[in-house]
Amino acid sequence: MFINSVTGPVDTATLGPTLIHEHVGGADWSLRMNGGKRFFDYDAVVSTATAAFLKVKQECGITTIVDGTPINLGRDVNLIRDVAERTGLTFIVSSGFYYHEEPSLANSSVDDIYDFLVNDCQHGVAETGIMPGIMKAAVGTLGVTPYLRKVLTAIARVSATTGLPVFCHHDVHARSGGDILDIFEYEGVNLKRFILGHSGDTDDLTYLEAMLKRGCYIGMDRFAYCDFMLGLQPRVDTIAALWRKGYGPQMMLAHDLVAYRGGLTGDDTTPRPEPADLTYIHKTVFPALVKAGVPQEECVRMITDNPRKLFEAV
Repeated sequence: MFINSVTGPVDTATLGPTLIHEHVGGADWSLRMNGGKRFFDYDAVVSTATAAFLKVKQECGITTIVDGTPINLGRDVNLIRDVAERTGLTFIVSSGFYYHEEPSLANSSVDDIYDFLVNDCQHGVAETGIMPGIMKAAVGTLGVTPYLRKVLTAIARVSATTGLPVFCHHDVHARSGGDILDIFEYEGVNLKRFILGHSGDTDDLTYLEAMLKRGCYIGMDRFAYCDFMLGLQPRVDTIAALWRKGYGPQMMLAHDLVAYRGGLTGDDTTPRPEPADLTYIHKTVFPALVKAGVPQEECVRMITDNPRKLFEAV
């Protein structure tokens, strides 16, 4: 089965070890347009990102990266393609929108948003010819607001039309997973092609099992956040507990690393490399999971078999 990457169609059989949710760069477009090189030096960003992704390729054998940057969080498909060509990695890019309110979306109907996104997915991003391979949605701390219900409905309809899988950022503390899944399932999205992202930010097994029983994947995908949002051991213990219950085939692992960011957080007045390391899962998480009782081969399946099955599900 062939899917879209930034450098053209790829066979899912060749995806190999995959990090399902990372970011090459997330620099705010308004600041990029107005700050010049002081804010965003394109060559420096390419260099920083290339080094980060080459390291995980060479040291850990990763062959595919899914870039989770949506349109309104600084998506730059030319930047991603440049990094792909320099690293030899397969990069899959996202269409869709983040949860913050945009005037253009607030004043648009579901049909308007659908038309824009389906064109993005079926005809390529702008005039680049690059085709997204996954949809990105997002729900924040307020849960599914009326504004987000409209945006999620449009994204769901695009997924149902195109067959593209969906990654949805969600805040586990808002407990909005059920509402999110209801919208996508109602619009005809096969939940075997859906990742409820950032589920690893909680160790509430009751909540996570309720989502898994719906048939979706859950993203245990924020290992770049261990220092300030639920530490390594609770995350590892949660994965191990769910694996023992038979949910290994429904979990996705990643870091949610932004190799180069600028203007996306309050203290980000100048761009900087992300301090986290894309080798962290292989060098730290896998050994911790093995110590918790998850066999090494099962860890590997979570980053090889599970992403491939997401893209192949029909």
